[in-house]
Amino acid sequence: MSAGLFLEKLNLRNFATFENQEIFFHKNFNGIVGETGSGKSLILDAFQLLLGSRADKKLVRKGSDCAVIEGTFNIQNQTLTSYFNEIGFPTEEENTVIVKRVIYKTGKSKSFLNHMSCSLSVLSQFSRTFVDLVGQFENQKLSSPEYQLNLLDQFSKNEDLLEDYQAHFNQYQELTNDIKGLEIKVTNKRQREDYLKFQIEELSRLNPTPQREESLINLKHKLLNAETLTQSLDKLKNLCSEGEDNILSSLKKAQKLGEELHDFLTPTLFEQLGESINLFEDFSFSLTALDLEQESNTDLDQILEELDLYQKLKRKFNCDTAGLQEIKSNIEKELDSLSLLDNQLKEKRKVISNIENDLLRISLELHQRRVASKKLLEKKITVGLHGLNMEGATFEIQINKSEVFNQWGMSQVFFMAETNRGEGFFKIKEIASGGELSRILLCLRQIVASDDTINIFFFDEIDTGIGGETAIKIAEALKKVSQNGQVLAITHLAQIAKSVDEIIYVAKKSQQKDKDLRTISYVENKRGKDRDHVISTLAGL
Repeated sequence: MSAGLFLEKLNLRNFATFENQEIFFHKNFNGIVGETGSGKSLILDAFQLLLGSRADKKLVRKGSDCAVIEGTFNIQNQTLTSYFNEIGFPTEEENTVIVKRVIYKTGKSKSFLNHMSCSLSVLSQFSRTFVDLVGQFENQKLSSPEYQLNLLDQFSKNEDLLEDYQAHFNQYQELTNDIKGLEIKVTNKRQREDYLKFQIEELSRLNPTPQREESLINLKHKLLNAETLTQSLDKLKNLCSEGEDNILSSLKKAQKLGEELHDFLTPTLFEQLGESINLFEDFSFSLTALDLEQESNTDLDQILEELDLYQKLKRKFNCDTAGLQEIKSNIEKELDSLSLLDNQLKEKRKVISNIENDLLRISLELHQRRVASKKLLEKKITVGLHGLNMEGATFEIQINKSEVFNQWGMSQVFFMAETNRGEGFFKIKEIASGGELSRILLCLRQIVASDDTINIFFFDEIDTGIGGETAIKIAEALKKVSQNGQVLAITHLAQIAKSVDEIIYVAKKSQQKDKDLRTISYVENKRGKDRDHVISTLAGL
C-alpha cells in the first residue's frame, strides 16, 4: 500500500548553494546520498522550512534578494482533500497540494499553502498531521507524550473506544465552560440584579418616547419665545378686529357699499362678500379666544429638567430615544433570565455528572487496555532495537493514571529506554541521540499499523555508526515502512542505497559567475548504470 500523500518534487531557487534546482522524489523509498558538504542536509533544511520551521536569512544565496522553496505534494487518497478544505486552504489542482516559503535577505519570510498566504502555524499543523521528521536537532513527534500515547493506542486497537471517549470529553468540556460561566453569573447575580433594577427605575421614571420628547421641545420653544409671540398675537388681533382700522370693520363697510351698488353687482359677487365676512368673523373670534398667558404658566424649569434627563440617558446608553425603549425591554428580559440561573445551573450539573460517569467508565477501560498491551509492545520494540545495532538497549513504557480527565483519557504515557545495561531507564527524549531516536521510530513504524494520518517519514543520521548486517536490517526496516508511506532517508551506506526506489544524488561544483567563482549544489536522480556506480562508490569499491 502506498502513501496517501507524498512529496512529489521540491523546487529550490537561490537557496544556500542551490541556484535553481528541481528535485523529484519516488512515492515510496528515497535515498539522499552524496559527499560530505555537498548539500544533503540543505534538502532537509528546505523540507523543514516547508513544515513551518523558522527562516534564517543566511540561507538566502549571496547576491539574491530572496530564496524560494516550493514543495509539490501528491494526494492519492481523496479523503485527505477534506483536511485542506476544513482548514480553509482547498486544493486548486486535482491530487496536488502546493506549499511555498519565500525568505528575504532581511530575514523576513512569507508562507503559502495552495497558492494562498498562510501563517507558519498552519504549516506546522500540516507537518504534525502528515509528517514524521527525525533529524539531528529536532524530534517533535516521538518525544511528545501525546504522540507516544497515540502509538500505544494504535497498537492496542483502541481507536473506536478512544473516539467514543473523546466525543464524551468534548461534551464534558463544553458543559464545564457553561457551568463556570453560570457560576460566575450566579455569584454576581445579586449585584447584577441591583444594577439592572436601578437602570429600570431610572428609565421607568422618565418613560421615554420620541413623541413625548418632541412635545417637550416644542413647548420649550414656545415658552422661551412667549413675549415675542404675545406681542405678535396682539398685533394680529388689532389688525383683524380690535384696532381702529381693522380688517373686519373694513369688510363690513365694503358690504354697505355693495348694497348701494346692488344694481351693478351680481348676486354671486354680493354673496361671496358676505361669506368672506362670516369666515373672518369666525377667525377673529377664535383669535380672541387664544391666551398665550395660560401656556406661559407652565413650569419651564420642569420642562428643561425633563429634557436634560433625556440627554443624559441617551449619552449613558449611547443611543437615541427609540433605542432607550429597546434597552429598557432588554434589561427587563435579562432580569427575567437571572431569575432562572439557579435552575439552569442545577440542570447542567446533573447532566455533567452523568457524562463524568461515562468518562470514568470509558477512560478506565482505555487505561486497562493500554496496561495490558504495553508488555508486548515493550518486548517487540526491544527485540527490534537489538536487530538495529542497539544490543544493550531495553525499551519500557511507563503508564500512570491521572485523577483528571484529558483529551486522551486518564493515562499518562512515557516511552523510556535504557540504552546501556544497568544504567537505568530515562525518557527517550533525554538520552537518545538523533540516530537512536530514528531507530526507535523505525521499530515503532514496523510494529504499529500505519493507519494514522502520518504519510511521510524523513530520517537523518539513522545509519550513524553502523554497518554490515545491522545496515542491511535497517534497510529492510526502512523498506517495510515505505510500503505504507513515503520514506526520505539521508544515508552514507551502500546497504541502504541498494534498497531504495530512487537514489537522489547531491553534488557540488565551482562555476565562474560574473568574474567570481561560485559554488553550486545540484541534484541528479541516479538510475541504471549510474545508480550502480553510486552504490559501488558508497561501498568503497
